[in-house]
Amino acid sequence: MNQLELIAENIKNKKLDKALELCKLNENSNNKEIIYNFIGVIYFIKKDLAEAEKNFLNSIKIDDQFQDPIRNLCIIYANTKEFKKLLNFSTKLYNLDNSNPLNIFQIGSAHELNKNFDDAIKYYEQFISTNGSDKKRGYNNIGNIYLRKGKPKTSINYFSKALELDSNNKVLVNNILLCYLYLRDVTKAEEYFRKAELIDSDYIEFLHNKAEYLILKNQIQDAEKILDENKNITKFLITLIRLYFNSGQNSKGNELLNKSRELLKNDPDFYNYLGIRYLYEGNFDEGWKYYEYRKSKLTHFFQEIKEWDGINIKDKSIVVYNEQGLGDSIQFSKYLVPLSKVAKQVTFVVQENIKNLFKNSKNINVETYQKCKNQIFDYKISLGSLIKHFYKEKINFDDNFLQLNVSKDLNLENKIDFSKKNIGIVWSGSFLGPNEPYRSIPLQNFSNILNLDANFYALQNEVWERDLQAFHSSNLINFGDYKLGEISSLISKLDLVITSDTSLLHLAATLNVETWGILCLYPDWRWGEFNKFNPYPKLKLYQQKKFNNWDFINDEIYELLKKRLY
Repeated sequence: MNQLELIAENIKNKKLDKALELCKLNENSNNKEIIYNFIGVIYFIKKDLAEAEKNFLNSIKIDDQFQDPIRNLCIIYANTKEFKKLLNFSTKLYNLDNSNPLNIFQIGSAHELNKNFDDAIKYYEQFISTNGSDKKRGYNNIGNIYLRKGKPKTSINYFSKALELDSNNKVLVNNILLCYLYLRDVTKAEEYFRKAELIDSDYIEFLHNKAEYLILKNQIQDAEKILDENKNITKFLITLIRLYFNSGQNSKGNELLNKSRELLKNDPDFYNYLGIRYLYEGNFDEGWKYYEYRKSKLTHFFQEIKEWDGINIKDKSIVVYNEQGLGDSIQFSKYLVPLSKVAKQVTFVVQENIKNLFKNSKNINVETYQKCKNQIFDYKISLGSLIKHFYKEKINFDDNFLQLNVSKDLNLENKIDFSKKNIGIVWSGSFLGPNEPYRSIPLQNFSNILNLDANFYALQNEVWERDLQAFHSSNLINFGDYKLGEISSLISKLDLVITSDTSLLHLAATLNVETWGILCLYPDWRWGEFNKFNPYPKLKLYQQKKFNNWDFINDEIYELLKKRLY
């Protein structure tokens, strides 16, 4: 056995000090890069990551084609969450050998951790095409990415392909179950719930899915029991706290929230939830501080640019990027107005599909991420973080950046029957929207309203599985297939919009169309104390009085609309 084999054998047998001694004896050998890599492995096992990193880097300095230390550095940077470094060395690996399935998977994983989701999918697809033995990992990871992107239907396709390769894999079955829970598809959720239960009823992810399944079935007490029994696990605890508040059990929610502060003090999800609670109640100093822990803030955009903290920028440029949903971009874009008064130049960066919804104004330019990703700005701030600097300022409601689609192709005069009152209806939002499934309303709750003598237009582009039958049998005129800019023009011609808490509520109210917003028992923080500062002039809010009970729509709102129409 030669010296290198002897060192490897000692490492394998966990005789680390002996292995280190042999490495030092052979430090000046012709295989110096291998010795440094061995020393790095020894220190990694000893959990001395700084020494491990130093030796792996020394190994690469001698031979920059040596893949083992590069791969080991990737493991270190994944552990220490230094994702930029991870991507850098993963790219080196891939460039050295882009046919090696391990290297392809590694760069895909690095892009995923850096939130470069499209690039991650590209490499995972390449990994799947290599005919390696573990395609299911690629399918599973792509499925998880699409789930994070809010596309559970696409996720199911990938999880199902993985499941074809391993039909009793509890992770995959539970991932599909989770997708159907997000989609509120009770029938399919029950099918995969039974499968997951048979495979492993004690699997911790199944238990959390079970609680969510019971919530979907409105078996709240049974869900509470599972969550309470496992509340030593962060995910269960946060779900239980949320369930208490959402179901109107505020005293229980507050009690558990206060008891859990120490346990959850290092959990960003808890900090974000704490921030939302504070903002809802009007404790803005604490609220804005904790709100900074929201997941959407953790974006890779403009990472090299310093974040604005309120200092004088009258001679500076600043980029404001929309990191949240459409509703946020509409509601909070008005705070660009006071920002434009203290900055030399403001660039508002939005997703490509909503750019045409906004117009340039004075020293404010609206651009896309793609166009701005390599531009230099003096400062940056996310739209969600901009609010804290200006929310108390009185803003002229007419100072908004929305523009209507005035395309002649839309031909509004032939789209809308002006012989009757025209009313837009929105009953549910995105499957993965905030505070779901509590904020969305089963369409059947509008049955009395839809029988009134008016034209009713469905404005949303997604219809949940539970509502398909009611939707297809209703007299709703479907406007949901129009593009967003066209929808804004259509809404501007309506007499009234009745909507659940979705982006279309903000769109209609910002367009100054009379809007009736229907809120759940415990709505989003924006409808708490914050709403008193710059409310929509033509928005009237109706809030649920009993958890999971929307009867007041067919009663109270129906009677109000009936008086309005007759």
